[in-house]
Amino acid sequence: MSKQATLQDLVQELAQTRGLDFRGYKPGTLERRLQKRLSELHLTSYDAYLEYFHGNPQEIDEVLRVVLINVTQFFRDPQAWECLRKDAFPELLKNLKPGDTFRAWSAGCATGEEVYSLAILLAEHFGDGLKDYDFRLYATDHDESALNVARRGEYKADALRHVPAEWRQRYFTGENTMRLNREIRKLVIFGRSNLVSDAPISHVRLILCRNVLIYFDLPLQRRVMESFSYALEDKGILFLGKAESQLRGTAWFKPLNAKWRIFQLRSEDKMNSKEHDEDRAYDIRTEFESLAQRSILNNIGTGLIILDAKTVIQVANDSALQMWDLLRDTIIGKKLRDTPLLKRCPGLSEALDRKSANGPEEVVRVEVEVGPQHEARSLSVTVAPLLNGAGVRVGTVIYSEDVTANQKLRRIIGELETTGEELHATNEELEATNEELQSTNEELETTNEELQSTNEELETTNEELHSLNQELETTNSELQQRTRELDEVTKHYGGTLSNLPTPLILANDDGTIAVWNKAAERFFGLEARAVVGLKLRQVPFTQELGSALRKRHQTAVRTQTPNVVRNVLIKANNFRGSVDVHLTPVAGIAIRGILITLDPFRTGKLAERAAERRSVLARGAIASAKRHGSHSRGHSGRRRRIQKTRKK
Repeated sequence: MSKQATLQDLVQELAQTRGLDFRGYKPGTLERRLQKRLSELHLTSYDAYLEYFHGNPQEIDEVLRVVLINVTQFFRDPQAWECLRKDAFPELLKNLKPGDTFRAWSAGCATGEEVYSLAILLAEHFGDGLKDYDFRLYATDHDESALNVARRGEYKADALRHVPAEWRQRYFTGENTMRLNREIRKLVIFGRSNLVSDAPISHVRLILCRNVLIYFDLPLQRRVMESFSYALEDKGILFLGKAESQLRGTAWFKPLNAKWRIFQLRSEDKMNSKEHDEDRAYDIRTEFESLAQRSILNNIGTGLIILDAKTVIQVANDSALQMWDLLRDTIIGKKLRDTPLLKRCPGLSEALDRKSANGPEEVVRVEVEVGPQHEARSLSVTVAPLLNGAGVRVGTVIYSEDVTANQKLRRIIGELETTGEELHATNEELEATNEELQSTNEELETTNEELQSTNEELETTNEELHSLNQELETTNSELQQRTRELDEVTKHYGGTLSNLPTPLILANDDGTIAVWNKAAERFFGLEARAVVGLKLRQVPFTQELGSALRKRHQTAVRTQTPNVVRNVLIKANNFRGSVDVHLTPVAGIAIRGILITLDPFRTGKLAERAAERRSVLARGAIASAKRHGSHSRGHSGRRRRIQKTRKK
């Protein structure tokens, strides 16, 4: 198999199995690009490359990279953009009012620099009034990776070398990597589309397609140009690259600036030639035949039925017969009213009756069921007068066009436009989310560094804690020994307080009874379990004793000095007489409150011994409390030192 045939096999494989149709590309250009890829893979033949291609599905991305060279920049060929602004903008924007929609299409947009250049020109033209209009700049390309770059709107500074400095400051942010501001980015809607095989963006006023057609052969160029003529509105502008000169002499476009390849769609019928010799004079028959032949030639893809002045059908082409499911012999030479055509399109009769010699064309749209399977098709029917040189009507031309596919296509385009707008809004949300994620990522990186530093500190602290733990174990052993000793002392003094012959009461600062010894039980006839936990005011003392205890208890709490109530008359249980009430403050960690002792009234040496006994008792209780408090404070001090070390 020859090398060219093998190249054709590869192109056919891409078109049939991968949806990449390069069959209209210039063979020399395509071969030169693919040979570059073979050299990168160290392959010597297309046969070997086909085998490699079948085994590596991701190779499709590399084919796009080498064939679709995305070479572009902002305002490439600045003079061409200046001509577009001066020569095309006045015609494009002169009738645009606030609230109107302006649609443009960048076909083969690559990484988006040129469509963004158009957006910047519009922003400069309208200034603050830009938001008053509905600008929709559609940008399509077959390379998804290039579209992803375009959607981000981030470019190296070198791509902006033709952008004036004041525009850089106004529309870009950043230094080495420049990012377009949001107002410019939201004007553009990016989408993936194949310029050769996919439907064009319709109803646009401007098409940018710079240096794309040079890769196509002449038949494919004509197909694309016909697609552009369909997509553009009347008098729309086509902006090509300086290397593309194939539009000279075309019937669709006329040049606005031939040097910089700026063209305008002809203002009337896009497909009809303007170069008619209208001054030639024919007689009625010659003129009738000439007009009929020209109509057939110019609309050969459209159904044509030509009537003379008496509505007799003179001509019907094959397209018309097929659309209306008619036989030529059944209609040629017959009046319209006598043919099946009028039954299938009743509106024709009314349209012919209303038609005047100089009146406008009237369009009648009908839906008919034709063909062996009775498939419903939508036909667009146009009834136009056929005039001679003197303006006299000599017949009627009925144009029929099957617009079923066009209607479906328009619905699909409308749905795609809606989807594109939704995707554009989603893209903006994703960009905002991406910015938030970048910010969050930076915060996480900072937090990670802090955690690493904290981890090192924790390792150091762990070593210190290990050392402290050993000290704590030693301290714990000492504390256990001291606790046992303290328990023994506590039992000793508890037994002592309980067995003292003198009635003894320990009341907390708030007056709650904490100790009620056995002597107090016998003296008052009240068991300790019934009294401990009550307030002094709740114990059934005599009025005199209760009043004295409460008053002197508050005084002792406030002043922290001992005081004595002398000669208090008591009637309790079996005792009747006077007692001295001694109130002694006790301060410590384990014991805190007022120690109350009752001494029956005595004189002389008995009173002195009783006073001495009370003093010894108070000193013992205080000493016990202080020892317990000292022990607790020592333990608390160690705990505080450990906690301080942990904090460090």
